[in-house]
Amino acid sequence: THYQRQSTICGAVQSVIENGRKSGAVSRFDPAWLKILQDQLGAYKHAEFGLGTSLMQAQRYGYTQMINSAVLTNSSYKLRFAQDLTLYLSEIALDVPGFDVNAGKKHWLEDPIWQGTRRAVETIMGSQDYLEQYLATNLAFEPMIGELFRSGFVMQVAASQGDFITPSVVSAAEADYERNLANTVELIYTLVTDAEFADHNRQLLSRWLGTHVTLAAEAAQLLQPIWSQPRVKVASFSDAYELAKSRIKTICAQTELAVPAAIA
Repeated sequence: THYQRQSTICGAVQSVIENGRKSGAVSRFDPAWLKILQDQLGAYKHAEFGLGTSLMQAQRYGYTQMINSAVLTNSSYKLRFAQDLTLYLSEIALDVPGFDVNAGKKHWLEDPIWQGTRRAVETIMGSQDYLEQYLATNLAFEPMIGELFRSGFVMQVAASQGDFITPSVVSAAEADYERNLANTVELIYTLVTDAEFADHNRQLLSRWLGTHVTLAAEAAQLLQPIWSQPRVKVASFSDAYELAKSRIKTICAQTELAVPAAIA
């Protein structure tokens, strides 16, 4: 079941963290990388929490129990991951003197690098239609910012910084997204192939996608300086960004929505 799976994942993540602490792994992380985890991963957890909160609100307005359940599950994944990151960074702080668990919040609120992401998240949170929130989260924000940062940066770079723990923590979110994306694509495709309202739905959903992809693309560009912060550089922002655009174009092909001009 969903709840059994959540418990299993949480247990696995906690086991990885505990084993890493026992072996003193964090002491072997590159100091510059520790700073990135403190500031940037600490900031990113607020995006996950914001999206989880948005989807929690959205699930109350779905028209069927099946839709509500899918959106609520999506919300629980995001909130759980935000909690995982919070607990993980707190564990690091136990072993690293001076590691500031509050630095991420300061960067989220004040660092120019993260203000585009904040705007994208808060725009989703302020959307008036539950379906727009669901679409914007999984078809715009996740590929353009979520995957970009998690897969295109953290999971690409961590090992070269002596860090084999963080990828295990972050990888749970990537698996979650694949399920959430599949659910969203299926729902959108159903709407754009509706016997009566297909054209109207396609135009509306394409407009929503264009709005949120534009915000996400602007936010992604502001994140670019993070790729230059590790001492050992093994990944490029341009490669990650191209993969993000390709992902959205594939999503558009699957859902028959127009490719947003921001990434065309």
